[in-house]
Amino acid sequence: MIFTRDGKTAYASQMETGTVWQLGVASRRVRRSVDVKGVWTKVLALSPDERTLYAANWTSHDISVIDLPSWRVRKVIPTVHTPRGLYPAPHGRTLYVAGYENGELASIDLRSGKQKILLRTGGAMRHLVGDGRQLYASDMGTASVYVVDLASGKARRLAIVDDHPNTIDLSPDGSVLFVSCRGRNNPKSYYIPGPEWGSVVVLDAMTGRPLDAIVAGNQTTGLDVSEDGGVLAISDFLDNRIRIYTIPPHQQLASGNGGFWSAHHAKLPK
Repeated sequence: MIFTRDGKTAYASQMETGTVWQLGVASRRVRRSVDVKGVWTKVLALSPDERTLYAANWTSHDISVIDLPSWRVRKVIPTVHTPRGLYPAPHGRTLYVAGYENGELASIDLRSGKQKILLRTGGAMRHLVGDGRQLYASDMGTASVYVVDLASGKARRLAIVDDHPNTIDLSPDGSVLFVSCRGRNNPKSYYIPGPEWGSVVVLDAMTGRPLDAIVAGNQTTGLDVSEDGGVLAISDFLDNRIRIYTIPPHQQLASGNGGFWSAHHAKLPK
């Protein structure tokens, strides 16, 4: 689910039906829905002018482009296998896509439809966030976070984090990157609590240096930083629980000698 900048409208994807829903936030009522013409719809992203909605279709390996004024699917763009994370560039001409199956990060020219693979790790790219200059990608398969300089298109590994990194988010000033990590899976099924607690790794967004870490619950997955940068929310997927934290000022994080980072590794095994 994503929200417009004014907070009045929400868009939600429903995987099993390939449907996107528009909801009024104040009324909590469905306004309308649309069949995206793709299969197993996951992540949504709004264009910078909020007139276009992009939907990543996991099983049909494509992106639905939905024109919001007309509420119609304008086109469907084939892309990397199992697309998940999306990031529309601020200038509105490029869409970045995270491909889970092969650990690919692609850029799509929205005018020509041409695509370019910027990075292929062989892992499992999951989530994308950016600040207009840098693009960050979590890779569940390599337990890493990667960064792409959007001006040059050059990609590099920013940091190795904990097992199975999931959702990531930036502080409003772009200086701190927060990474949720599920921890090692249960050998029988990831729907069963595994041998490790989940965690949140806090990184310097420029250098990748660890600033702090949080040991959380079973499969820490969802993560979001408030618009003022003062609050962090995380979800423990298998505990049906949301945790809320106050975020220390950047100066305090930067001067904390890594905070709980070094000590937290010993606390992850159950």
